[in-house]
Amino acid sequence: MSLFKELKRRNVFRVGIAYSVAAWLLIQVTDIVFPRIGLPDSAVMLVIALLAIGFIPALIFAWAFEMTPEGIKREKDVDRSKSITPTTGRKLDRMIIGILTILVGYLLVDKLVLKGSEPFSQQPAAQVSELKEELKGSEPFSEKRALTPLSEQSVAVLPFVSMSSGEDDTYFADGLTEEILNSLARLPELLVTARTSSFHFKDKNMPVPEIAATLGVKHIVEGSVRRSGEQVRITAQLVRAEDGFHLWSDTYDRTLEDVFAVQEDIAESIAETLDVVLNEQKRQKMRNARIDDVEAFIAYQKGMEMMEKAHALSDPVDLLPEANRYFDQALALVPSIANIQLERTDLFGHIIFSNAAGIKSYTPAELEEALEQLLAGLNQAARYAQSDAERAYLEAERIEFSGDWSGIPAKLDRAFQTDECYAVNWVSSLAGIFGWAEQVSAHYERLMRCDPLSGLFVAMGAQFLIWADQTERAYEVTSQFLDKGELQPWADDIRFAAILAYGNNPDSLDLYAPNPEGSFYEVPRKMYAYAVENEIDRAREILEASKNAAPVNDSTLLMAEAALGNREAANAYASILDARFAGPFILAETVKGCFCGAPFDLEATPNFKKRIEEAGFHWPPPSPIKFPAKDW
Repeated sequence: MSLFKELKRRNVFRVGIAYSVAAWLLIQVTDIVFPRIGLPDSAVMLVIALLAIGFIPALIFAWAFEMTPEGIKREKDVDRSKSITPTTGRKLDRMIIGILTILVGYLLVDKLVLKGSEPFSQQPAAQVSELKEELKGSEPFSEKRALTPLSEQSVAVLPFVSMSSGEDDTYFADGLTEEILNSLARLPELLVTARTSSFHFKDKNMPVPEIAATLGVKHIVEGSVRRSGEQVRITAQLVRAEDGFHLWSDTYDRTLEDVFAVQEDIAESIAETLDVVLNEQKRQKMRNARIDDVEAFIAYQKGMEMMEKAHALSDPVDLLPEANRYFDQALALVPSIANIQLERTDLFGHIIFSNAAGIKSYTPAELEEALEQLLAGLNQAARYAQSDAERAYLEAERIEFSGDWSGIPAKLDRAFQTDECYAVNWVSSLAGIFGWAEQVSAHYERLMRCDPLSGLFVAMGAQFLIWADQTERAYEVTSQFLDKGELQPWADDIRFAAILAYGNNPDSLDLYAPNPEGSFYEVPRKMYAYAVENEIDRAREILEASKNAAPVNDSTLLMAEAALGNREAANAYASILDARFAGPFILAETVKGCFCGAPFDLEATPNFKKRIEEAGFHWPPPSPIKFPAKDW
């Protein structure tokens, strides 16, 4: 008898098939159940390893032993004429068919029921209905926009856990995480949560489904890094959030020199698992996002950490120089890091802003140095920009600070013809108030989708929604963010402005409450509430009390005087600002913050007027908030 026939007679093939099918089913069960009872991912991996190890012994057992009415016997001790292997084979067939039926049922439910019903934000229909009812408020905020369905090709890369305790090992793990995140973000098919929101969950022990629901994604990437000298062990896995199923996982033991190839392999494996078809052009885009230098991305992570701390202060200038020291260390190693080129310009923009607004005073030499550094950084960032749209935006920002605004409109037209999530900054103010409000607000909506926990994006995006005459949407965006318990004073400020713009206040918000700590309103916000109600005497009393209590910057005083209808005083402050270094820049920021159309006359600001004429901007801009006393 041939070996094949003997294997078949002894049911070895049937045992192998039954073992494989049963093992697959067991793995699915453990992958779903173990996380829910608090067992770590390693427990699932242990089950997989044990089942894999047991496959060969199962085949050997099927070959060497046989089931008989008297129990299990060695095959050589069984009389062939009395063998019941055919009966055992039929039992195995029925068992295989039964398990396969269960598997087919599972797959049908998974594909046709669970994936076919795409609930809003993973909430049942009844819950969505309740949510809409809950969000209904007093007119005009009567109906909130329905939440959008989650994209199947959406993913968040959580900070990889550092399993070693070296001084820079946490930064190394963070850098590795961001490298993978940036590579995936270069693929237009994928919606990838940005760094701010992903890193929000660092060192927080939260269930994957809860994290995914918060970030609005279908998949989560998590992993760990253990570094010992030049040796690195990296584990990574892609998890489907709705059921905790591991779609892909791998472990890499490499040297530091090979770590960049690991990043590339992880990113490509995740992309392919999420059904992204990769060609060489896409692979090259992913490679272009990499830093490819360990010390550079450690320095970059330290700089970003300091940037976040700086923007939690009322004046970021106090800590931004330290952030730039780390950025400069990274750029000395890898000059082409576009993100750093842009991030380091923030310090110089804030120096110019603070001086022009009258918040701080700098010498002419310091201001010239700041402007030189700002323009050089924007030039470098534009040079290494990842797309034509991003490059056009950066060039528009450089033009705003260069003293001739002639080329800005053409740059802005190109800047917002994109679905990308590139960061925007100062020149968005010009765009918002002079005709591109819809494009800027739409871009910020994309940024909010990519980075849903960024309060800055919520605040700025809602601000431009007001300018785009979408006041109800501005109130909705800020309220949904703040109602989740997130603290962002600027978002609270914009919600306040949205109510003033619409002229009708839901009962839930006290317009006369004290300003939230960190508010960009330097005077009590209730002054503007009284101004909208045309109670000018009460508003004036509040303004004068604020001026007597502490110095108020000139930009704020300009807005306040305009809201109170004091045209002469508003023009006086505007003239002061116009004469300062980068005066037209701060006047544009003031127009944006006032929401009151033209807070001053162009004749009072000859430098600003010249910039407006160069760009061909229409004056006056719209007036989202109507202040009755302001009659010009």
